[in-house]
Amino acid sequence: MKKSFVFNLFFMVFVNMLIKPFWVFGVDRTVQNEIGEAEYGLYFAIFNFTYLFQILLDFGFQNYNSREVAADHRKINTLLPDIVTFKIILLLFYVLLCVAVAYPLGYLSHSFIWIILLNQILLSFNIYWRSNVSAHQHFITDALLSVLDKLLMIVFCSILIWGNIPALPLTVFNFAMAQLLAYGITFVVCMWAALRLTDRLHFQVHFGRLKTIAVETMPYAVIHFLMTTYYRIDAVMLEQLQGANGALESGIYAQGYRIMEALNNIGYLLAAVLLPLFAYKLAKSQQIKTVLKSGLSIMFCVAVSIIICLFWYRMDIIVLLYKSSQPQYAAQVFGCLLLNFFPVAMLYVIGTLLTANQNFRWMIASLVIAVVLNIVLNYYWIQSRGAFGAALATLATQLFMLCSYTIYGVYIFQLRVRLKYVAQLALFAGACLVLVFLLDSVHWFADDLKNMGMRMLLYFVSVPVLALLSGLVGRQTLALKVGIAE
Repeated sequence: MKKSFVFNLFFMVFVNMLIKPFWVFGVDRTVQNEIGEAEYGLYFAIFNFTYLFQILLDFGFQNYNSREVAADHRKINTLLPDIVTFKIILLLFYVLLCVAVAYPLGYLSHSFIWIILLNQILLSFNIYWRSNVSAHQHFITDALLSVLDKLLMIVFCSILIWGNIPALPLTVFNFAMAQLLAYGITFVVCMWAALRLTDRLHFQVHFGRLKTIAVETMPYAVIHFLMTTYYRIDAVMLEQLQGANGALESGIYAQGYRIMEALNNIGYLLAAVLLPLFAYKLAKSQQIKTVLKSGLSIMFCVAVSIIICLFWYRMDIIVLLYKSSQPQYAAQVFGCLLLNFFPVAMLYVIGTLLTANQNFRWMIASLVIAVVLNIVLNYYWIQSRGAFGAALATLATQLFMLCSYTIYGVYIFQLRVRLKYVAQLALFAGACLVLVFLLDSVHWFADDLKNMGMRMLLYFVSVPVLALLSGLVGRQTLALKVGIAE
């Protein structure tokens, strides 16, 4: 059965927009406001520290599995037992490495680090189980699974925040425990969904097969590690380099980072649809330019419209969401982090195509430079500018990656950048800027426009119309189909 590419994409976004914003802005934000910027900043730094070594949990299995199973669904029967066995072995090394590095940093003195480690392990398995579902192009099922953990976290954490149960006070440890329970239940459901797609499994340890998988997944693992390093190390360096102010600066950084990461989920969802689709078309030697242009156009419209609106109201958003001790500084950091959404969003499309085409050498070379650039910039800018310096370092790194991947993608796929298409992109961005300015300044239009929420609602309702009028989203994109087996 064939369903619209746009339908599947927007169904995934719609489901996630129902659940994840409430988690991010209703629960996670409230936890930070209640326990304080410094204490949450320490949790944020340790969480990102444990995430740095997640390469040992994933080892590139997610992208490798998505590509291989999407090209041939029968491969799940042999890959699943081997990859699960491999992941169990690797998680032991993950825990040992995290403990060894956490000890000199002083992180082991905080008991909640053990809960965070368990959460990372469960999260890694959940993502792997889901990669089998998306590889079969069961995108609707994958969308529902993608929000299950957050839905459960909302329930459990809401009890901590608003339950007023003396035996369950809101602490970082209990917050992490609530997440652990949610990840555990999600693990069982995701595993069941993946196993339903198999025929017959034999869990036997064959070191020859494990070696083969290790060799084949190594490029994915290296790419994942390098991306995680330049994407997550800023919070750790911020907490360490700022000394006594480290936890506070990390907490301020987390306020803007939380919103940026929530936005990045949109790009991740698009990539989840595009990777198996690109992999299938490349395996069948089919044309990918239509899919690529559609993906880029949709992602450009989403990213640019969101950035323009949220950047315009950045100060209002920070004041509305947080009990920040330094709202102007927090808004400055948030504004810089928000700009990161554009290169990150576009990289989700271009990087997914290069991954599906296995252009690993260029990707790894670019990522190595990005990691070095990010660490150097973080080292100097964090010491002089704190959280804002970390945000600047992240933006510079992401822009470098976007330029690098774009240049190579144009070359390897012999893409032609038409002036008409560039004009359409500029027209849409300009129209969004004019729209947000008019809605903010023309108060006589309606009294409700004085309310920021109403202005933003009118803005985002108008964005799809602008996308259609600019020609970025047209019949070709709306008619694009993906194969759905469910």
